[in-house]
Amino acid sequence: MIPNILTWLVFLPMAVALLILTIPRENENVIRSLAAGAGVAALVLSLMIWSGFDRGVSGLQFEQFVPWIDIGFLQLNYEMGVDGLSMPLLVLTTIVTTLSIFASFSMKERVKEFYVWTLILFTGMLGVFVSLDLFLFFLFFELTLIPMFFIIGIWGGKGREYASFKFLVYTGLGSAIMFIAFIAMYLKGAEAMFFNETSFSMIRLAEIYADPANPEALTAAFKGGLFLTLFIAFAIKLPIFPFHTWLPNAHVEAPTAASMILAGVLLKMGGYGLLRIGFGILPDQAARFATLIAILGVINIIYGAFLALVQTDLKRLVAFSSISHMGIVLLGAASVTVSGMQGAIFQLVSHGFISALLFFMVGAIYERTKTRTISELGGLSKTVPILAGFMLAAAMASVGLPGLSGFVSELLAFIGIFGASSDFIPAATVIGVIAAIGIILTAAYLLWAMQRTTFGQLDEKFKSLQDARPFEYVPMVGLLLFSLLIGVYPNLLSDVINITVIDFVSRIGG
Repeated sequence: MIPNILTWLVFLPMAVALLILTIPRENENVIRSLAAGAGVAALVLSLMIWSGFDRGVSGLQFEQFVPWIDIGFLQLNYEMGVDGLSMPLLVLTTIVTTLSIFASFSMKERVKEFYVWTLILFTGMLGVFVSLDLFLFFLFFELTLIPMFFIIGIWGGKGREYASFKFLVYTGLGSAIMFIAFIAMYLKGAEAMFFNETSFSMIRLAEIYADPANPEALTAAFKGGLFLTLFIAFAIKLPIFPFHTWLPNAHVEAPTAASMILAGVLLKMGGYGLLRIGFGILPDQAARFATLIAILGVINIIYGAFLALVQTDLKRLVAFSSISHMGIVLLGAASVTVSGMQGAIFQLVSHGFISALLFFMVGAIYERTKTRTISELGGLSKTVPILAGFMLAAAMASVGLPGLSGFVSELLAFIGIFGASSDFIPAATVIGVIAAIGIILTAAYLLWAMQRTTFGQLDEKFKSLQDARPFEYVPMVGLLLFSLLIGVYPNLLSDVINITVIDFVSRIGG
């Protein structure tokens, strides 16, 4: 194994971005090749880490620790590692981002700047999933905001300026709230050790908060407030009602490749942060607020589904579908059961593949028809059968068709909520039944959308549309293949996450 492989993986895209800056903007094919090469190289490195990951160990692996800044009371460390929670999301990031680079090969405007921002964003996302120091996590988290702001603001649709600023305001506010929570966690952790020790390390803080030398510093009220602050910060990113309004605007205006990354990876940073930091450092508070989290999950599922039902824009419908599906993550995590937590992680990964594929298909159809209005589409299976077929397959995966990844994640999450202890969620069965209605609504709006776009009468002006181009097969086949692999052989993912999930649940008390 390559020494310090996590560092190589994280900063490889950034290094290639700097290299692209030295290349004349006229050499677009060279720039595209370098960006794609960076994605493929990062994917290979992540698969090397995956293959070398020990499925029988619950702790962190491939750890790196280097003292970074030491200014008296403040010590910051370059600390990285992966476990069963971060490993799948790391591979998801490399797959989705690499395929989004291939998906953007048709882009003609300011190609050099687009790939520079995309690769910087790539480094930020990878850094989030491997950071074990809160300050380092925050730096990488912030690094993802500016690139996406510019990608939406420059290469987006007609309302790109409003959408990009709304994205920046909402997610920037979430970052500010998160940073305040991190500082409070750090200071109270120091007080809990009588100021003999200070640490931003997630691992060490989890130990301190579980067994403080000065218990009076960590009152139940403080820990409850801290957990809720963290929850709000990550709920904005996930996003969770009522902090979701930035997402539909961002998706509708973002270019196709950006929508793939936004839905496939960026939203997952919110779920990952909540599990890694909220549940990981404050497991007692996760149990305390399990009912609230489950209720918010159900609201997300139902609310997102109802809003998707009334959309006339196909891309906006998929955006609200993402909001609905993120509720399943909360539902599974709140159950405080092994199967529920597995379902939450499965949903993060599964939705990453499915949503990226859906947004790619919508983008491909829009590029040809110049419309996303559902009522103006129809009969596409007659003129672009391959594109229509892949879009239908993506919709079926999102509905939860057996044999595809969406079915596995939803099944595990619902087994978890129906099996939740009444000590944590007194009305777990009622919550599960209401959430199941949202799954029925998902089938309704997606099947309705597919029927209106792929079947029916074909408009005369769409009779000569070009079907899938060679480079478009890369993201289409790749994303559908991974969804199919997880759906047919769930052990591919469960073997990696099982021990970590069991450890998580045991610490919460489930």
